Amino acid sequence: MKNMLKGRSAFTVALGLGLLAAPAAFAQVPGVNGQPVQRQERADTRPPNAVAAENYDPKGLPVGSFRLFPELELDEAYNDNIYATTSGTTGRTGSFVQLIKPSLNLRSDWNQHMLNFFARGNFGLYAAAPLNNFSDYAVGTDGRYDVGGGSNAYAGASFNHNHEDPGTPNAAIGAFAPNLYDQIAGNVGYLQRFNRLNVRADGRVDNYNYLNPGSGPSTGSAISNFQRNRTEFREALRVGYEFIPDYQVWVRGSLNQRNYQSPVDGNGFYRSSSGFDVVAGVSVDLGGITSLEAFAGYLQQNYVDSRFGTIAAPTFGFTGYWNPIREVMVKPFLRRTVEEANLNTSSSYTSTAGGVDVDYKMRPNITLSAHGDYSVASYNSIVSTAVTEYDQYLTLRASAMYLFTENFYVGPSYQYVNKVSNLVNANYDQNLFMLKLGARF
Repeated sequence: MKNMLKGRSAFTVALGLGLLAAPAAFAQVPGVNGQPVQRQERADTRPPNAVAAENYDPKGLPVGSFRLFPELELDEAYNDNIYATTSGTTGRTGSFVQLIKPSLNLRSDWNQHMLNFFARGNFGLYAAAPLNNFSDYAVGTDGRYDVGGGSNAYAGASFNHNHEDPGTPNAAIGAFAPNLYDQIAGNVGYLQRFNRLNVRADGRVDNYNYLNPGSGPSTGSAISNFQRNRTEFREALRVGYEFIPDYQVWVRGSLNQRNYQSPVDGNGFYRSSSGFDVVAGVSVDLGGITSLEAFAGYLQQNYVDSRFGTIAAPTFGFTGYWNPIREVMVKPFLRRTVEEANLNTSSSYTSTAGGVDVDYKMRPNITLSAHGDYSVASYNSIVSTAVTEYDQYLTLRASAMYLFTENFYVGPSYQYVNKVSNLVNANYDQNLFMLKLGARF
């Protein structure tokens, strides 16, 4: 029943309804480069009063030397295939979905250093399938201590209660309650600049604790959710050199350890592993008109259980901003990672994804957005497995946002997802329509 399980890339996490709408923070995949810092876009030469008249950003509420940004969003959505199934087998189930998304962000208003706190929720109610109802929430903090000369220390921590929607990699297709899990994440790092040379060391830990057994053992093809409990560590060191202003070359090496709470799963496999990647990259910043970061190198993941073999492959990534005119921002991306899988016959899958986001500010209070990505999930199976799962995804999304004032907004969105797999009865397509209504201060 392996064809009853979903695979996808790291960047198609958003194809699930709950993840598309969720504001909660999710762990960055170990080894993936961060988004380059977005600087001021094109210089604005208008008078200050003209700029202020067209500024619809929320102002926040003063709380001492902090500012509090509360927000409440209410969404009405229709998903025509909530279980992400192929029409030829179990048919399609459509449902209206109500989403309630409150959030509080407390941000420091300091000239130096930074300290932020957040609390976010995402609560989903399915009209035709109450079994799919979910209550996600997250709380956390992050901060930065500026040492001087562009050097700083930074850290963050969060607690996240999440669920896995159909259409995400480790959720079985069908009328099953969603997998629930808690994630505790923390990171710490230090950036030191020596004139043109900079060195950045950082570490991250993610603990995953699943709260329900899921449909694993009963399907005969997936391990129990309880056997997925694990802690992942990552340590990285990056050295960069700015050979001319705003042009930098760098190298980075990182290690990771993925330690499962249960040493052996129900099928006698040891799923813990350790790995590394070594990459070289370049960062370019053209004053906000264009900024990009690209890298390429080699990754390897070694498993305690020799039956899973060793994963060794090229790795690469690309993220960027392009601001051809003041009103348009284009953000392309490309990346490859190794993700954990819960299949009996697979240790993980190699995810390769690329796409682009485009935002067009048609008017100061009207923004049009588009997203497209193509991704491949290639499962790393044990040697004796006859068929290795190989899934391809296409995700397209369009949305609009209209701000009545800086405090109230409304906007429709549409998303289409299509999956093609080499497994029987594993293809599907999905249409998602949504209308957002929100208030923020």
